[in-house]
Amino acid sequence: MGFSEDLRKALLERIGGGSPFANKKQMADALSLDPSQLGRFLKGERGLTVESLGRVLDGLGVRLVFPEQGAETARDVCFVSADKATAVEGLPGPRPEDYLAVPLAASPVAAGPGLIPEDRVEGWVLVWRGHESVRHRSNLVAVQVGPREMSMVPALHPGDIVLVDRSDRSPEPAGRIMLVTEPGESGGAMIKRVAVKRLDDDLELVFYSDNSRDFPPMTYRLVRDYDGDLNRAIAGRVIWAWSDMTRK
Repeated sequence: MGFSEDLRKALLERIGGGSPFANKKQMADALSLDPSQLGRFLKGERGLTVESLGRVLDGLGVRLVFPEQGAETARDVCFVSADKATAVEGLPGPRPEDYLAVPLAASPVAAGPGLIPEDRVEGWVLVWRGHESVRHRSNLVAVQVGPREMSMVPALHPGDIVLVDRSDRSPEPAGRIMLVTEPGESGGAMIKRVAVKRLDDDLELVFYSDNSRDFPPMTYRLVRDYDGDLNRAIAGRVIWAWSDMTRK
């Protein structure tokens, strides 16, 4: 289904039967449209002008985001008869607006620009919006530590899942755990701590591990190795982690 059909369907769902608008005339008035123009669009007989389309999107509260702008990766949640563990019967269920469904993806995919492609989403992680580390964040992606990735032990073990805010890429203060990438098109992506050192003509980036004995620090320079683009070096900050405590 194309954009016009999606928009037409969304508008029709908002007319009558307890919807926001009692009829087409009321919707047209609210969106500053000529009623006949709206009627022809809803019947599929004619499209909308650019100005009319803008008024419709504004009236619906739609926000236009392009993939290359680092669009939000998390989605709203709709609970359907969710099972409740360790709770009394009759207790109201969770409210969908309190949660985000965050895509789980391999680290190289999570470190890429824009939205996570549908065929690269490995699963979904449910996140409570009310937690202090998550509040007011939405450009999130989840990454699972690989089965042989031991560099961040004891902070992170293989199988642990980290939550990454792709809108927070500042390496300061030093010691933040970040999703970082190696230089070049074939460079890998990994979870590391980051430290920076300002030089006269560049910025030194140090990616280091908690298990530094087996995994020594990796040192790069922002201008020399990443063409001065910090977004190519750091894909986001780790703000939360799910860890298997039975092994600790």
